[in-house]
Amino acid sequence: MNPVERARLLAEDIRQSEEYKIFAQYKEEVDADAGIKSLLKEYARMQTRIQLAAAAGQQPDADLVQRFSSMNALLYGDPRTSGYLLAQLRLQKMTVDVLQIIGEASGLDMGLTL
Repeated sequence: MNPVERARLLAEDIRQSEEYKIFAQYKEEVDADAGIKSLLKEYARMQTRIQLAAAAGQQPDADLVQRFSSMNALLYGDPRTSGYLLAQLRLQKMTVDVLQIIGEASGLDMGLTL
C-alpha cells in the first residue's frame, strides 16, 4: 500500500478516535449557537494576531492582549466553550504528533510543537 492510501486510512482512524469524537460533539453544540460561534471566531483571530506579533519579535498591542485575556476568562468559564477549546487542543496535539512522526520518517524537520 502506498503512503497516500495509508494516509486515507489514517484520516479514517482520526475520525474514529476519541479525541475527534469529543471535539465533533462540542463543535456541533458550539456551531448551533451563533453567539458562541462568533465569540470563538473572534477569540481565534485575537490569538492569531498575538502569535503573529510574537513570531515577528514584536509586542502585541496591550489593548488586544487585555481583550484576549478577558475573553479567555469568559470562554473558559463556560463549560460548553471550555470543553470545545480543550477538545480542540487535544485534537491538535494528536495531529501535531502524527505530523512529527511523518516528518521524522521523511527526514524533514517539521518544527512542530504544541
